[in-house]
Amino acid sequence: MAEKIKKQQSSKVMDILKKDYPFEKFLLGALGLFVLIMGVYLLQGDIIRINNTDLWIFDNATKIKIFEIFVVVLGSVAFLMAIYPFFVPSISEMKKVSWPTGKIIANHSARVFGFIIFLSLTFMLYDFVFRPVFKYLNSLGV
Repeated sequence: MAEKIKKQQSSKVMDILKKDYPFEKFLLGALGLFVLIMGVYLLQGDIIRINNTDLWIFDNATKIKIFEIFVVVLGSVAFLMAIYPFFVPSISEMKKVSWPTGKIIANHSARVFGFIIFLSLTFMLYDFVFRPVFKYLNSLGV
């Protein structure tokens, strides 16, 4: 009986967590991006700098650097958590795609590079043919 109650409670929590809250996701993304930018500024040390203080977390340079890295990681994780739900439908759709084989990719790549080489040779030929004509017209002052 206790296990059934535990399952019901955990499923309610998971239901709450799985609900779609667009404003909260937007807020998490904006704050995550803000924290990430602040962390990068902290790491650079030009715009924002933490000085050594009497606090135990900021009493030497190593602890300050660890804190700065923690801020960058925290901002990155928050931002990724905010944008992840937008990519979930894409992932399921990508699984449905029939991807070409290596032989087909090599064939299409060879065709593209062959066409590029053909065009470059064509323009080199045009340049070879028309350059003397334009030099002659330029010498006449036309």
